[in-house]
Amino acid sequence: AIEKQHGCDLAREEVRYEHRAAINGLVEDWCGRRTLAEIREIFDAHNVCWGPYQSFRQLVEEDPRCSTANPLFREVEHPGVGTWLVPATPLSFGAVERVAPRRAPRLGEHTDEILSGVLGLSDGELGTLHDAGIIAGPGE
Repeated sequence: AIEKQHGCDLAREEVRYEHRAAINGLVEDWCGRRTLAEIREIFDAHNVCWGPYQSFRQLVEEDPRCSTANPLFREVEHPGVGTWLVPATPLSFGAVERVAPRRAPRLGEHTDEILSGVLGLSDGELGTLHDAGIIAGPGE
């Protein structure tokens, strides 16, 4: 109907963008006459990329997709701050196993590793920096 009314081709993305208000009105009307369960069934049956609107708090507190029910997430103990829900990478490759989610590093946890591995500092140089209070490891 939009194509006939405006003499356009909605197969073209730029034309759909130009007529987005009319398209949104039709979708809004269509959705307004159905329950969320009906919309979910129809959209899922037609592989529509969609999701119900929810606040961030609703996502974290209510949506099983953002919980340990989803293999992407797991609860991880973070020293000094407690247990938190942590996501793994959403990318999955057949030849490489997905890395499990892990805690964030503690402040200074990798300082020595980075300074020696990347900058090539010796153990003696690192010791001097620690003794002078220029760098610190976790808990220092």
